[in-house]
Amino acid sequence: MELSKKEIIVNSWKIMKSHLPLMIAIVLFIITLNIILSIVQEKMLGAATYQSIIFVMAAYLFLAGLNLGMLRICLNMINNVDVDFSLLFSSFHMLAPYAVATIFYLASILLAASPGLFLFIISASVDLENLSMATESVPAILSTLLMIIPAIYLSVRLQFYEYFLIDEECGILESIKKSADISKGYVLELFILGAILALIVLVSIVPLGLGLILSLPLSTVATSYVYLKLKKNH
Repeated sequence: MELSKKEIIVNSWKIMKSHLPLMIAIVLFIITLNIILSIVQEKMLGAATYQSIIFVMAAYLFLAGLNLGMLRICLNMINNVDVDFSLLFSSFHMLAPYAVATIFYLASILLAASPGLFLFIISASVDLENLSMATESVPAILSTLLMIIPAIYLSVRLQFYEYFLIDEECGILESIKKSADISKGYVLELFILGAILALIVLVSIVPLGLGLILSLPLSTVATSYVYLKLKKNH
């Protein structure tokens, strides 16, 4: 199966356009909430107490719950299931497994990058002052590549774990395994698609960030579209 980037983005835009008022309202709500929480967090952390730490943790968990709700909305839109604003708050019961799965996800990426990190630490401890500049750069370049490439590869393979948590309410390890299964053989295509979506979001920041109102939900819808496409053809 070929993942046509044009087809994915165009179809995702058509799906989103039919629910544009809802998506704009959701994005504005989340952005406004982020701004308010950032202001409150900055003031509270000025005098760090256990209450402020608890507040910050609760705020991040609340935003994570909204993100899960956003995924549910996108999946429903693509599947032609009714959606409304209240769905944004429908997935908070998955916060605990999501938090644990995210820890496993990040730990896996860190583990994949560890050979490069180890090489970097070793090379940094070696005196290279008497070597030529070309020779001196080899350990740094090699260690950087050994950190970045495996980390990117694994992040692409495992990126759909949160969708399996929301869509099928899988177990923590099962969601990660299923993500690795459906993305097998599509790493390069998924990486390119991710880069295109990131570029769209980046460009949308230019007009005072107003473009984010459209680019952020488009990116989420497109990723949800790819998830369902890969799962259907797996």
